[in-house]
Amino acid sequence: MKTVIKVLVMVLFSICLFSGCVIWHYGIEPYHWEGTGTKKELAVYSFRGENELFSISNGVIVLNSTEEIFYGGNLEEKDGMFSDIVAYSVSFYIQSGDEKRILLSNNVEDMTGGTITVAGEIGKRSGDITKDIEIEELGNTLFFELRTTDLNGEKNEYQLQ
Repeated sequence: MKTVIKVLVMVLFSICLFSGCVIWHYGIEPYHWEGTGTKKELAVYSFRGENELFSISNGVIVLNSTEEIFYGGNLEEKDGMFSDIVAYSVSFYIQSGDEKRILLSNNVEDMTGGTITVAGEIGKRSGDITKDIEIEELGNTLFFELRTTDLNGEKNEYQLQ
């Protein structure tokens, strides 16, 4: 039993010692370390929204000097409002005057004659997504659009800012 305790203490000491060396060597600062010692700026924006029919949670936009990632988050329906849907599309866009600039868009359609659920992960996109001026205005210009088609062929459109 004493041997096990000694081994555990030595392992714990070694881990702490090694961790301290890694932090000192690379000069880790929060949100700036890439493992090579280079530093990059990183900005993370989160968003969510809801209305009486659905909600969006856990949306994230990650920007740094070399990469942009737009994660749409999770779409959750309220009170089974979309129980007879056979096709839907979701889009995030920035509204600038009369122009809509799509940031992320996905379409889903059932080809078996059944229904589908709109709830779940919306998806993500990476690449050149935003422009510097748009980042400043995201709070006022970012919109979500849900278009559905039900079993009767009726189409509906819902928007959320």
